[in-house]
Amino acid sequence: MEDSAMDVESMGPLRPQTFLFGCELKADKDFHFKVNDEENEHQLSLRTVSLGAGAKDELHVIEAEALDYEGNPIKATLASLKMSVQPTVSLGGFEITPPVVLRLKCGSGPVYVSGQHLVALEEEPESDDEEDDVKMVNPLKRPAGGATVKTPQPARDSSAKNKQKSKQNGKDSKPSTPAKSNTPASNKKEKKPPTPKSPKGPLSLEEIKAKMQATLEKGTTLPKLEAKFVNYVKNCFRTQDQKVIQALWQWRQTL
Repeated sequence: MEDSAMDVESMGPLRPQTFLFGCELKADKDFHFKVNDEENEHQLSLRTVSLGAGAKDELHVIEAEALDYEGNPIKATLASLKMSVQPTVSLGGFEITPPVVLRLKCGSGPVYVSGQHLVALEEEPESDDEEDDVKMVNPLKRPAGGATVKTPQPARDSSAKNKQKSKQNGKDSKPSTPAKSNTPASNKKEKKPPTPKSPKGPLSLEEIKAKMQATLEKGTTLPKLEAKFVNYVKNCFRTQDQKVIQALWQWRQTL
């Protein structure tokens, strides 16, 4: 379980998003809820099931069809409604993983189902390379601290020395110091652009096998169906290489 948690953490934190969901069911009108997004996790959270204003006073049975843990289709009754007895029912956040089919098993309808579509969007964590780039840019903004070259002082003639001595008989005169010349601009170091961060490569076949083996040793089972296993490899190990995925599936069948 610890290795599985490390794999989830390496994928970055999840940012939940909630969207409104609603559909209408009739005797000849089912509702199919599908998503084509394999990068993010989706959940359908059903809240209420209620009869429409034009529904007859007859029994209405609402059914949901989805996949179980093994990937096999399974059906479940969500509610049984009748206008004169119970026109609405609260499901309190009944969560189902898509694909989902909602149908009116019995009755003519209309029946309205409402809830929420939950999406866990993945955020890319800030890499250490970006932090290093920021640290490199800040020192480069300061001017290069090159050593200043002092120009040799010109030799003073004897007449200047005599004038200085005569001034010292009165007030002490401040000796003039020659100005220091800075290094030419051409000697300044050119600013280096920050090194682009190198993208982290995908895990190799042996590395993924090692992580899966560690997960099995912790007591966690791997998906038994090929479709579920392919999604598991793509989401947890971030690989799109079909050769690697097929090799992992063949290895999984030998366990």
